[in-house]
Amino acid sequence: MKLYDIDIGDFMQLLDRAKGDVILETDDGNKLNLKSKLCQLYGVKQLLESAKNATITAEIKLTNPEDQILFLKYLTDATTL
Repeated sequence: MKLYDIDIGDFMQLLDRAKGDVILETDDGNKLNLKSKLCQLYGVKQLLESAKNATITAEIKLTNPEDQILFLKYLTDATTL
């Protein structure tokens, strides 16, 4: 799933609700497990820097099918607001 215009606070709450691993893959090949608070801080920093430069190409991969439904609903609702 590609990440575009997201609310960081809502996204962090969503990460806390995820049951499986949430892997953030950046355009430079970094893979961060966002279930780790340290990786969340680094990953959010990367997202914010990319947003500043309008070069967001981060993608998330989910290991739990239930999380996929949760994230799809969030991303769909976020784009319709």
